[in-house]
Amino acid sequence: MPSKQGSTTQRFQFDSLVLNSEIDKPLFRQLEEQLRDAIWSERLKAGERLPSTRGLATELEVGRNTVINAYEQLVVEGFIVTEKGSGTRVADNFPEHKPKRRKPLQSSSPDAVPDSVISEGVASYTFSDAYESAKAISFAVPLKDGDAARPFRAHTPACRDFPKALWAQLTNRRLKHMSWSWLDKSNSCGYEPLREAISGYLGASRGISTDSDEVFVVAGVQQGVELLAKLLINPGDVVVFEEPGYTPAAIAFEMAGAQVVSIPVDNEGLDVDVLNATVREAKLVYVTPASHFPLGKTMSQCRRKALLNWANKVNALIIEDDYNGEYQYRGRPLATLFSMAEQGRVIYFGSFSKLLFPALRLGYMVVSPDMMTPLATLRWLVDRHSPPLEQAVLADFINDGHFARHLRRMRTLYVERQKALVQQAEIHLNEIMSVPPLDSGMHLIGWLNQDVEESDVLAAAGKSDLEIMPTSGFCLKPNRQPSVILGYASFTPKEIEAAVIALKLVYLAENRD
Repeated sequence: MPSKQGSTTQRFQFDSLVLNSEIDKPLFRQLEEQLRDAIWSERLKAGERLPSTRGLATELEVGRNTVINAYEQLVVEGFIVTEKGSGTRVADNFPEHKPKRRKPLQSSSPDAVPDSVISEGVASYTFSDAYESAKAISFAVPLKDGDAARPFRAHTPACRDFPKALWAQLTNRRLKHMSWSWLDKSNSCGYEPLREAISGYLGASRGISTDSDEVFVVAGVQQGVELLAKLLINPGDVVVFEEPGYTPAAIAFEMAGAQVVSIPVDNEGLDVDVLNATVREAKLVYVTPASHFPLGKTMSQCRRKALLNWANKVNALIIEDDYNGEYQYRGRPLATLFSMAEQGRVIYFGSFSKLLFPALRLGYMVVSPDMMTPLATLRWLVDRHSPPLEQAVLADFINDGHFARHLRRMRTLYVERQKALVQQAEIHLNEIMSVPPLDSGMHLIGWLNQDVEESDVLAAAGKSDLEIMPTSGFCLKPNRQPSVILGYASFTPKEIEAAVIALKLVYLAENRD
């Protein structure tokens, strides 16, 4: 574990120090340079303890005077300090230096000469054609660790309200009682007790009758999509998506060679009449019926039946991403497509990242038993398996009743926060957008007024230190009415009010004639 500043813990093992007596440079100079470089590169951190001169000399199999001379020079230069009773440590304010770094490889521009592999001593390369599809979603890719959510980041649950102490308690209990076998390989299909817990939960809360041998644990829905694309798609196969829809999944299928066809949604969900009229043959159709992503509409029962009839007619598989299926705020959730369909027609997706916390990369698929071994084979090639400790803790969290209690608490919290966003938007944002309530989900859609430009709203959000995504980022076709996605789940009513006012003030200041 890295030491904190001022710590006397010796973290650096000095295995990389190599002294060569066959070259002209004195051994103490070699040692001095290598220690200096270790400090500059922060392999040795400020406050970190160094071995005694006798101990390092023994470790390096050199005379003690070699180490003494090197240490003395580094003390003079201000890199290390020696204090009575504290030994030798790296100085807190050692001299600044930017060590020479290797020049990075450079991406060739589209106009680069194809056979020009080396240019002025720097290697160049080109990205794959597949990546050209992936670039469309780069705006949503996080590039920082632990970056705290700012209003109105979407798809983020109320992490500050997650029972972290309870999760730590369950983790410690598991660590205490786990056997050595946990350090070995794990089942690529997922930890069996977790699969059993998921099966029981789905039966009780989502009306899905399934056994654990049909539950496949993945590192979130996106990995499940990638595995299915590898398993089912050949170049040219048609995959149908909602418009707008979950672009990251569409891109994964596109990168596998699929032809992606988008079908518009209306107030009842995917327009099956348009689907019938335009798509005669398809391998898969990907839908979010519980709470359409990103518009938040719930697919009607009539549309669900019509979609199943179409899938039966063309022999297509349906991927049912139960996005926000747990967060229905009015009435009872409708029956899932999985529970309505004949066996094997629907693949069902669920994710714990949206329900508990995003860093918990655990989700699941419910598939027909004949898919389990092929999926396990592909999973083994990708990343072997999900971490067994987190799977075991999650199984305990579900089986001990904590998961159900957490969901009930979050439903109450999210209803309050959605109401706060709707009210504040009515008061402060009526010159910019309308924000109607929804019966499900963790975000709302801000429908921009006719004279409002999407780019101006996004610019105002950036200047207000807010996170707002355009709905157009999830469209394959031009938007009929521009809109933005406003997440509310992670923010208190006071934070929502402050953010709405900040957006209004900056937007109006920037866009007054």
